[in-house]
Amino acid sequence: MSSRRDVLSSSGAVLALLAGCLGGPPTDLAASQTETRTPTNTEASATPTTTEVEADVRLRDVTVTPSLAAPNSPDSIGTYGDAEEQYVVVEVGTRGPLPLNAAEFAVAVDETTFGPRSVRDLTGYGWLWGFDGAYERGSGGTLVFPLPKPLDADTTTLRWPGDEHRLSDDAVVRLSRPPTAFSVTEFSAPETVVNGQQMTLTVTVENTGDADGTFVGALNRTGPEVAYAPVEAVSLDVAAGESTTWTHSFTPSTSVPDDGRSFDFVMHWRDGETVRTRTEVVESE
Repeated sequence: MSSRRDVLSSSGAVLALLAGCLGGPPTDLAASQTETRTPTNTEASATPTTTEVEADVRLRDVTVTPSLAAPNSPDSIGTYGDAEEQYVVVEVGTRGPLPLNAAEFAVAVDETTFGPRSVRDLTGYGWLWGFDGAYERGSGGTLVFPLPKPLDADTTTLRWPGDEHRLSDDAVVRLSRPPTAFSVTEFSAPETVVNGQQMTLTVTVENTGDADGTFVGALNRTGPEVAYAPVEAVSLDVAAGESTTWTHSFTPSTSVPDDGRSFDFVMHWRDGETVRTRTEVVESE
């Protein structure tokens, strides 16, 4: 919710770049961070036992996002999530024993608790773009908690046997936002670029709703010399009625014949919206 960093023209957080292959790049969208060593009682199932085992739970990242960016094919990324839903994404690490199952973690809002969902159930693939792999007992990983949007709560807490972590005030404010609407008012790139020289893709997003919100998009590229490749997941905070501009730089380098030297940038976001731009690679201006 990371060249590896793009140029940012305005506020907004951008997830890390890994063009041409899939991996688990780090994320720059951490909302809070804590390290906790916790004695707890667990067994192999999700139900704690009376056998005391020390669990070393270290929360690396806690992120609030209205949509998930994840693979939608072996070589591209898309976005997932309904407008009435949002997510708390937690990266759990450890430096010692971690005998906790995923089901033993929960997000608590007043008297209601929300358990994690399998990333594969949510997206069809086993991991999210920009985050660690799915949580595993013993080693940690990423937990995803679907929550209703908006969430009416003064405090929100992540709990596990023996300890808990209270989400930051900023995270609670984000969770309380109602759904909003966005429009991509600019998605442009030069018509041509000299082979080996840098070009810039410009994206402008307008929040057309009545509430502040976060735009989440999934950027891919086709060509040159690649059929389809994920580029970045983009996360931009945009106030109600305002616009935010984001840029991405790319330097093509190709030796293919003239008829195979173009490339497209393609961005997907919620509700299946897609925008595309095409650039031709030339040898000289």
